[in-house]
Amino acid sequence: MRNRTTTGLMSMVAAAVLAVGLPPGTAVAHDDGHGRGGDSDKSDDWRKSSEQRKLVRTLRSVTADYHRLQNAIDDGYEKASECVEKADGSGAMGFHYLKKDLLDDKTQARKPEVLVYMPNDHGRMKLVAVEFLSTAADAPEIAGLEFEKGPFPDSWALHAWVWKDNPDGMFAAYNPDHSCPK
Repeated sequence: MRNRTTTGLMSMVAAAVLAVGLPPGTAVAHDDGHGRGGDSDKSDDWRKSSEQRKLVRTLRSVTADYHRLQNAIDDGYEKASECVEKADGSGAMGFHYLKKDLLDDKTQARKPEVLVYMPNDHGRMKLVAVEFLSTAADAPEIAGLEFEKGPFPDSWALHAWVWKDNPDGMFAAYNPDHSCPK
């Protein structure tokens, strides 16, 4: 059973992302967008850590059924944002789908709170990343990766580009190869 704080935070997520109707290009999310996937910005740095390799394998396994967006929706993920892009257009995250039942102060590799989609060349939504979203009092970490400030007060976030290469790194917030549809 959720406490009032978690329920209030879920309302804040909805208010901040859905009710405000953030336009594409409005980056409500996440610190400076550089992620904390290691000392380098190379996209394969995660391969140097066995914990991170295991995390990526787990995330790919538990999200494989969500390549089809309808499967994610059927499982309780709801659209939580329009396309999120850096204000200067130098990268984007995508469209966020949140499973509200998972939003709390826990971080579980097998239960990412958010799925991130981008349209492919044919306009069909494609799963590109997952995002851990936490309401923990202090910055959580998983597989040696510390979360960054999240999209609303008292939240923490960590992206994992498990289905799309990201030149800035597997765990960077934004992907410079992405831009929001106009």
